[in-house]
Amino acid sequence: MNRFISFEGIDGCGKTTQINLLSKYLDSIDQDNVIVREPGGTKVSEKIRKILLDNNNHISNETETLLFLSARSQLINEIISKNIKENKFTICDRYTDSTLAYQGYGRGLDLKKIKLLNDFATSNIKPDLTFILDIELSDSIKRIGKNRDRMEESGLDFLRKVSLGYQKIFTENNKRFKLINCGTRSISSINEEIIDIINVFYKGVINE
Repeated sequence: MNRFISFEGIDGCGKTTQINLLSKYLDSIDQDNVIVREPGGTKVSEKIRKILLDNNNHISNETETLLFLSARSQLINEIISKNIKENKFTICDRYTDSTLAYQGYGRGLDLKKIKLLNDFATSNIKPDLTFILDIELSDSIKRIGKNRDRMEESGLDFLRKVSLGYQKIFTENNKRFKLINCGTRSISSINEEIIDIINVFYKGVINE
């Protein structure tokens, strides 16, 4: 196992909160862990993030995809690969499945090409486990608020396509994915479910 965990979901689903809580739990049981985000996580990747999220930038769908992949490739080579070699847990806020959901299903780009490019950009490194946090579109819109970045300004129809995309991704590979129905549940309830899954999945690993 790579001790590599990713979190996915539409904007406003609560990924950052749950990632931070998981990191605190791993700290409490003496498991080294690193939180990274996409796009970002390295000096180069953070510069790409600024380009991607800037509302003043008019970026084609293809360019957008390649920029996300470039940021991801740098993150893999600079951070994630190193963590795997050092047996550290890596908790990633978005990864390859975001590109499938947002640029594939959301923007309508060729899914097969995106999968090939994802494999190339990541040297085929995949998470052991991926949590998809599922919320209603209306909740997503409320949580995003009015101060939106370029991706968040893509509209309700785009967000609906992304949400449906995540459902299809889960259906196609439910062995790696854990779909967490957030709904009106409390933060602590969601956290407890995630920790239970982690303890079962990494049984024998987190006790080493």
